[in-house]
Amino acid sequence: VVRPPKERKRRAETEVAVLHLSDTQFGKITKTYDSEIATKRVEEYITRSLQCVEAHRHYANVDEAVLLLGGDMIEGEQIFPGQAHLIDQPVIDQAVNTCPRAIADAVLRLASQVKRLRVVCVAGNHGRPTSKHAGSHPKTNWDRVCYETARMMVGKQAGVSWSIPDDFYAVTDVLGHKLLMVHGHQIRGGFAGFPFYGVGKKLAGWIDSIDEEWHHLYHGHFHQYAQGSLNGRWWFCNGTTESDNEYAREELAASGSPVQRLQFWSRKHGLVADRPIYLTYALKP
Repeated sequence: VVRPPKERKRRAETEVAVLHLSDTQFGKITKTYDSEIATKRVEEYITRSLQCVEAHRHYANVDEAVLLLGGDMIEGEQIFPGQAHLIDQPVIDQAVNTCPRAIADAVLRLASQVKRLRVVCVAGNHGRPTSKHAGSHPKTNWDRVCYETARMMVGKQAGVSWSIPDDFYAVTDVLGHKLLMVHGHQIRGGFAGFPFYGVGKKLAGWIDSIDEEWHHLYHGHFHQYAQGSLNGRWWFCNGTTESDNEYAREELAASGSPVQRLQFWSRKHGLVADRPIYLTYALKP
């Protein structure tokens, strides 16, 4: 006779959910993408992420989340010649209405499901008011306007904190694991496809040149979901919510499905889950 095992009392571990949302490009319009679709995909990303959080709660306490907002949240207006013909709304609407409203809704939904939510932000190159050679102040960036507007929309919420640094980077401590986030346009070599060498070079250089201690690197910009490690340090490149990009297709022969990243970290085991959250996209033949 086989007897069933005795029930064991298990002490649930504590995990923190880390959501990396970047490169939403609100304002961009293509054959399969516009601001309305961007809003729906951000909503879908939060919905699916919360479903994963609930699944992890079967064996772990997930009472805290970190939302990494990685830049290029808006498309901009004058980043490259002819861009004004490829947007569905001016940058003022992108940065003070459409995008911050989507971010605020995401923050409020997350805050309703966790006890503590930290929102950490960095600015991207599409947030620049003009081209990079125009000489505007480095702090002047529409992504920052978007973040500040979203923070005002959310208002004071118990358990919700915001970090919008002036630097190009942000370091976040997650249960003792220090995560470095940049947008990614600082990494060179994208003209040749995904810059694996460029990521490794920056990762090695920032170890010494950034004063704050950090362990793992997060970035976006290249619209490719990828990851790797170098001497024990992980790097994670986020995808995008857009579903087609004419420049990437023509110049780099690159394309991919809209995807964002969700992770779960524990103090003892470090990264316990790294999940791509694929967003709805009807692939046409």
